Amino acid sequence: MRIGIDARVLFGPHTGDRTYLLNLLRQFAQMDLTHEFVLFSDRWGNLPFDLPPNFRPVLLPKISPRLYTALLLPRACSAYRVDLLHVQYIAPLFAPCPVVTTVHDVHWRRFPETFPIKDRLLMEIFLPLTFRKASAVITDSKASRDDLMRFFRVLPSKLRVIYLAAEEQFFVRLSKSQQQVVLNRYGLTEGYLLFVGVIQPRKNLERLLHAFALLRPKVECQPLVIVGKIGWKTQRLLHLVNELGLKDCVKFTGYVPDEDLPAIYQGAKVFAYPALWEGFGLPVLEAMASGVPVLTSATSSLVEIAENAALLVDPLSVRSIFEGLHRLLVDEKLREELRQKGCERAQQFSWLKTAQETLQVYEQVAIS
Repeated sequence: MRIGIDARVLFGPHTGDRTYLLNLLRQFAQMDLTHEFVLFSDRWGNLPFDLPPNFRPVLLPKISPRLYTALLLPRACSAYRVDLLHVQYIAPLFAPCPVVTTVHDVHWRRFPETFPIKDRLLMEIFLPLTFRKASAVITDSKASRDDLMRFFRVLPSKLRVIYLAAEEQFFVRLSKSQQQVVLNRYGLTEGYLLFVGVIQPRKNLERLLHAFALLRPKVECQPLVIVGKIGWKTQRLLHLVNELGLKDCVKFTGYVPDEDLPAIYQGAKVFAYPALWEGFGLPVLEAMASGVPVLTSATSSLVEIAENAALLVDPLSVRSIFEGLHRLLVDEKLREELRQKGCERAQQFSWLKTAQETLQVYEQVAIS
């Protein structure tokens, strides 16, 4: 089977979409497969792994994203005679072969104010058309599957839940000296509270800051370190740091390369991820794999992924987030219990399993 993959995200901003596809392809490349993979992109660069002979990168012209999806991808599928095309989110409506799409979540239906209006309109117009075209829709969790059925009436027969995983690098324990080299690079001292993710409203950082402000007089603790690139609707967040008097105890690192993340996770005392809604919440698993006790939301896929290996809070309640953080910081026994449970839980997920289950979807679609 010749499988076409829309690979544009590999060379764009470092987002969850990129992490997903990068790890999926890494696993495909390591498997002894008879399938061929044709990777379509309008840009190309270096990957952190070598592509075997059954992988063929194809550089397409750089035009607007909508024309790329609507025109170039279908033409490329015909020219390279692919048997199946895998995209993320929006698919070409007139592809000459069956289409599989991965939709990680549709959180903007629950929290529309957290998503840019233009992007939201595009999704509302083109996702329903994609769901009609797609032979299969992969999503990251049962919570996201339920949202797709509820909000877009996607047929259950089309939906496949395939979990993601933490990369192997997060399970490797660094020596103190290795860790310190990275922490020094960002001006960090071990023992901080940590958040990792794109800075945008859905991550609920405003309530986290309010909770942290309540925490400061109660518990002596290191700063709150916020790791991630600036997304959208962030102006209010930066003003809030000053309003709450947190300028000297909240540190924004900006984007951090993948290779530095394990040290930054392992330097944290507590990982806080009170997101409003997540299709999966990969940073939660990364923190668990890194041996850091996790506080996260009692909503969406986060309950499903964390199970009993994290302290769950109400993300809409500053008081709940504050009380959860306070508990973790003062209760060493609880932190140790969550460290152990978190590591065990993270080991139950693997990118190899993700790749194997995705290949099964390809094969089912190809013969149907």
